[in-house]
Amino acid sequence: MNKKELSDLKKNFSDKCGFFTFNHILRAFIDADKNVKYSDHRLFGLLPPDEQELLMLSLKKGLSGTLGKNIVEYSFPKEAYGEGGSQKILFDTLRGKLEVEERNRKFLNNITAHIDYVSTFAVICAHCTYTLFRKNRNDELTEDNSDYNFILTVFCPVEMAEDTLIFDDEANDIRKKSKKDRVISLSPDDGFLFPVLTGNEPDVNGVLCYSSKPANPNRSLIEDVLGCELTYTAKGQKEVFGKVLGEIVGEELDYTIITKVNEKINEEIKEHRFDEKPAVIDDIKLRDILYDSGVSRERLQDVKTAFNNTVGDKPLTAVNLISPKTVISTPDITVNISKDATDKVRPSLIGGKRCLVIDLDDPNVVINGLPTTITMAGEEDEEKEPVGAAE
Repeated sequence: MNKKELSDLKKNFSDKCGFFTFNHILRAFIDADKNVKYSDHRLFGLLPPDEQELLMLSLKKGLSGTLGKNIVEYSFPKEAYGEGGSQKILFDTLRGKLEVEERNRKFLNNITAHIDYVSTFAVICAHCTYTLFRKNRNDELTEDNSDYNFILTVFCPVEMAEDTLIFDDEANDIRKKSKKDRVISLSPDDGFLFPVLTGNEPDVNGVLCYSSKPANPNRSLIEDVLGCELTYTAKGQKEVFGKVLGEIVGEELDYTIITKVNEKINEEIKEHRFDEKPAVIDDIKLRDILYDSGVSRERLQDVKTAFNNTVGDKPLTAVNLISPKTVISTPDITVNISKDATDKVRPSLIGGKRCLVIDLDDPNVVINGLPTTITMAGEEDEEKEPVGAAE
């Protein structure tokens, strides 16, 4: 599923859109022991409008974020297509349109048997229909449209609201809440969409997974519930990229090269921001980036070997490799530098000591929230009137 397909789907994800429909909705409450304490399925349009709005809000968040970072597409292995396999269960659920009780039960049982949650949670699943429009070579809409039917599932944590104060309208009083409510969060922890789109056509061979924590996605959902192979996480890609840099560049790896590499990858992302797929970094692109960043030719001879031995034959997603700011840390000092100010900081040897020199365009700074002025030794003396000046 490319960026444009996902963007169009998110943009039109509304019952107010003329070519998007919420059909059936499946809701379930799962306790800490993985028992389905409650489940129901019904026509979405028969729900009260305020409930519809909240459900749509949670479901849409299951499509939020960046493709390749917290939204990742996975392919099903061969064994997932057999009886009892994850793809077969999802496909049967899709064909049942959430109207078939037995298929819904198998769908929920597959979740409860494999998901790894330590507390109660709610499952919200919607069967939706979205019209896919097609264009001719002249970029004009044609009448060759088709329906894209999919199920979107989100997993929302549940919290117990009890020890709190409320205002009782009837008693006109502030008092402790007496009733224990289980509050379902509107922000899901995880989710998935099936099937995906490939070339603007439904593709039942893939599933799109959402994680609210891309650095630590729910392995049990991806590997056990969906039966897919977990690829490098966003955090994992950044860590393995750091290992590759260290192996290739070695002792040449310094402040200048690190910030230059970050800058070059940012440029790569901007250059391909309108592409269908996210920008990626393979061994060839990495070699070019390192060369432009000042790494010696001798070091560049090992790029392909180091990359393939550490990463493998799959490229890394560029957006997962960059840092929004440069952080320099020692045991006692941490310096945060925005991406537009890396040229204002440089290492230097002063009086035999290794130092970081920070250029200040403006002497007015803020320290611990208090405005002050950085005055260098000698500046105050220069401002004073010389002794013996004319009266």
